Amino acid sequence: MRMFKPEEIEYNVNHIYSNGENRVLKLKHGKDGLIHVNAAAEKWYIVLNGRFCNIEHDMHFTAGRCTPFIMMYFQLKGTSTFITNTNVSVTVKTHSLNYLPSFKFDTCIKKNTEEEFFCVKLFPELLLQQMKEEDEENPLANFCKRREPFITLHTAQVIKPAIYQCINDYLYCPYTGALGTAYKDNIILNLFIQQLATFTSMETGACDASPGLSRADVDLLHDIKTYLDQHYLEVASLQQLTRKFYINSFKLKHGFKQLFCNSVMKYVDDHKMNYARTMLQQPQVDVTAVADELGYQHYNNFSTAFKKRFGYSPAALRCK
Repeated sequence: MRMFKPEEIEYNVNHIYSNGENRVLKLKHGKDGLIHVNAAAEKWYIVLNGRFCNIEHDMHFTAGRCTPFIMMYFQLKGTSTFITNTNVSVTVKTHSLNYLPSFKFDTCIKKNTEEEFFCVKLFPELLLQQMKEEDEENPLANFCKRREPFITLHTAQVIKPAIYQCINDYLYCPYTGALGTAYKDNIILNLFIQQLATFTSMETGACDASPGLSRADVDLLHDIKTYLDQHYLEVASLQQLTRKFYINSFKLKHGFKQLFCNSVMKYVDDHKMNYARTMLQQPQVDVTAVADELGYQHYNNFSTAFKKRFGYSPAALRCK
């Protein structure tokens, strides 16, 4: 692979960021540096999946549009810095939803780091045409019709297991042609719904808090959930959490279930299985090493749990 100079890299990346086209960009910089950006343009959205690894100099990229669009942004690895009026950092495993009447920003990729993002640019007018005669109360349509900016880069939220699964399903779509397009369209709509639920307080899956929970209890349980989102690989038991957060096991189990419609350990397992699925889609990753990392002493137990979660075994995933 030819080595590219920094100015060549910046020119090529800026071009792919700013234009709606299907393109795969793979550039080498320095000894170990690699830039890989995949752009896919559909009727009413564009998807960008970018990875920057071990570049030898800081690089600055510019992107923007003069027409309204919705930006769904997911930080999968590392931290991205957006330079608008102020510097905004989006940290690893977080996401943001933004409606932008017009937008221009600079982003900086730091040297000797690894960053990966998944970004969807939705075009409101084109999406509304796809919806056609949807109910006027449809929150997707209402968000597309807004005129005021809606920006959450500075209040990015932790990516939930269901969102990770949507991203993985999109990146590893098993279909081609018209069927593949329909499959991906539905995933993007699902991601849009997930983000609206997160950022506009329309939590369709949320349960009412029990009258037996105080405001302090609810706040603590939300803190525990945030901790689980970020440290799920480190969690092995309820007792570990009760000691860390000074909460009794009854309140933890029943309070978490009432607030989030899921048991604590099931929530942790969902995170772990989605992590396993992501890792196993990388050919160089050893299956038994993933099982060990998730705390399974026997591979068969891991394989059984994986198949129960996804409907196929780790070995079958490798054959897809």
